[in-house]
Formats: sequence, structure tokens, C-alpha cells
Amino acid sequence: MAVNRMIKEKEIVQEGDIVRLTAHRISLGQDQTVIREKILKNYQESALTPPYFREICAEPETDAKQAQSVLMVLLGEGLLVKVKEDLYFHAPALEKLQMLLTDYLKKNGEISTPQFKELTGLSRKYLIPLIEYFDSQNITIRIGDIRRLRSTGK
Repeated sequence: MAVNRMIKEKEIVQEGDIVRLTAHRISLGQDQTVIREKILKNYQESALTPPYFREICAEPETDAKQAQSVLMVLLGEGLLVKVKEDLYFHAPALEKLQMLLTDYLKKNGEISTPQFKELTGLSRKYLIPLIEYFDSQNITIRIGDIRRLRSTGK
């Protein structure tokens, strides 16, 4: 098939259901670049206690439609991670938390929700979506009221 040949020859790249030219890059307009920096700064500074995205869109001088487009770019770039509907985290903050959690689980074998709260200092508003996110990413597995490190089979 022609598409497979083009992928093999690196003329095009397939990312999930999307096929694009290898040289294609997303470029933002000036307004979007300002919005991008504002959104990214907001998530960097808030780390593990970010605002809901709708709160960012509701800020004065924020065009919600453009902000939504920029959000998609930031997700595509891997700078933000969607944990649940309308709740996104800065990827490096989530990676640090994942390392903290996996280290804890390697030492202790399991963790309960109250122990995770004690470990992170987070409120339930963030705690529950985060622990469920780690379950969905196959980092942890829920067994009753506790979580264990999911074996990777490696």
C-alpha cells in the first residue's frame, strides 16, 4: 500500500489515526502564542493543584475557543496531560508524582487512599482523579481499598 511505503520512506508520519507530512509542524498565531504561554504558566505554577480548564477559559481577556485550540496543541506536544474531564496537569509534575508513588509502592507494597493523601498532601479534589488516572495508565491496580504497583511482566 502507498501509505505504508511513504511511512517506511519517512515521507509521512502516522500518529494514531492521524497521518501527516514528516515536515508538518503546528504553528500558532501571535494571539495563540500568548494564550499558550498563559495556559502553560498556569499549569506549571499550580503543579498538582491545577485549576479546571473552564476556570482558565473564564478569566478576563481569554478567548475560550482559542484557548481550547491551544489546549489541544499542548496535549499533542505532551506538555499537559488529561487526567479526567476538564482536569489537566503539567506533565513534569505528573511524572514526579508517578515516581514518588512507584517508589513508595516498591518499598511498601501497597497504598491506601488515606496514605496517598498523606504522601502527597493533596485534597480529595485532586487525589481521587490522580489515583484513578494511575490505575487507568496501568501504573497501579486497585484491589479493594488499596492500590498496588501493577506488574509489567518485564
